[in-house]
Amino acid sequence: MITRADALVILLACGLVAGTYAWLWSPGAPASQVRVISGNEEVARLPLDEARQLEIPGPAGITVVEIADGAARCAASPGSQGICQSAGWLRRAGDMAVSLPNRVIIEVLGDEAEFDSMNY
Repeated sequence: MITRADALVILLACGLVAGTYAWLWSPGAPASQVRVISGNEEVARLPLDEARQLEIPGPAGITVVEIADGAARCAASPGSQGICQSAGWLRRAGDMAVSLPNRVIIEVLGDEAEFDSMNY
C-alpha cells in the first residue's frame, strides 16, 4: 500500500529526473568555428560563416573538410568504412568527426560546449 508520503517521494524523484534530463541533455549552443587537427598539430581554425573546402594531408591520404551554411563536415576521407563522413554536418559546439587512418580530427567550437557523456 502506497501512502501519501510514498507518492510524494515518487513524484519528487520523477520531477528531479525530468528536470536533470532537460538541463543536461538539451541541445548545445550553435558553433561558430571549426578546428582541424592533423596528428598532434592544429592545422586550421576557421569561422563557419565562410564557405570553403580544405584538403588535409595525412599518412593515409587526403581528408577533405567542407564548410558551408554554418556547419562543417568530412566530405571525403581515405578510411575504408567511411566513418568520418558518416558523422554528417557538424553544427553544435562539441560535435566532432574523426578520421583515424588519417589522424585527422574535425571539431566545431562555440561559446558553450554541449554535454558529452564520453568526456564529461
